[in-house]
Order: sequence, then C-alpha cells, then structure tokens
Amino acid sequence: MKQAEKTQTSQEVIRHADHLTLYDRYSSMAYGIILRIIPEPERAQAVLIDLFASPQLKECAEIPAHTAGEIIRLARVKALAAKPTDQISSPILSTSDTNGHFDTNDNLENIVFDLSFFQGYSLETVAEKLQLSRTNVLKSIYAYFKHLRSS
Repeated sequence: MKQAEKTQTSQEVIRHADHLTLYDRYSSMAYGIILRIIPEPERAQAVLIDLFASPQLKECAEIPAHTAGEIIRLARVKALAAKPTDQISSPILSTSDTNGHFDTNDNLENIVFDLSFFQGYSLETVAEKLQLSRTNVLKSIYAYFKHLRSS
C-alpha cells in the first residue's frame, strides 16, 4: 500500500513540475492573449492561474511541436469563458452603420481578426455584422496573418 501511495505522490510531483515548466515557458504569451480578451489585470491573472492549473494543460504538452498553439487555444477558450457578459458586445460592431462602414481607423483585416479571435464571434456572425461573405471573412483572416508574418 505504501508503494502505491509513493508512486502516486511521485507522479503528482512530476506533473506539478511539468506545469511549472510550461508556466515558465508560455505564461507571458498566454497572459498577453488573456489580457487582450479581458483587459482587467486581476481577472486576467486569475484566468492565467486557472489555465496552468487545469487538467487540459497535460494534453497541451503531449505533442511538443504543438504546445504553443494548444496553450494559445486553451488560453483563448478560458478567457472567453471568463469574460463578463457585459463586455461581449464589441465597440467595433456598435460603430458600424447600416452599410457596414466603420468610424475607426482599423483596417478590415484587423477588425475581422479582433472579432473572430479576441471577441469570440463565429465566422458567420462576423460575416453578417460586417456584411461580408464567409469566404471574404476567411480571406481577411488570411491577409491578417500574411501581413503579420511579413512585418
């Protein structure tokens, strides 16, 4: 019986060490994503702690080549879930007129990416609100990443 307890304890220590290693390596990236979605530092920090204490984190580390992408995905999901419902509506959507024109200096690619990634709107909702086809929404996201890589 003591051997089983000892093995279980050592596995918990290893798992805790893995979480700390992931935290050391990816916490600043995850915090930046969470902070963009939840602009309140205290709440963002609570989500960050929840992220690195969650059991889903183990799945992120199983394939080392995909760890950063999986942590980004998990950080986004947890931040969107923790986002207060009164912050769900985007100021970008409220500044559009009936023709889909905007009173902001952001380009379309930035607006589409912000709505789909940081605000959590589905592609169909973004297309409807901006009066674009779903294909054009996807092209805008592609153009955003292409611009991001070249800069």
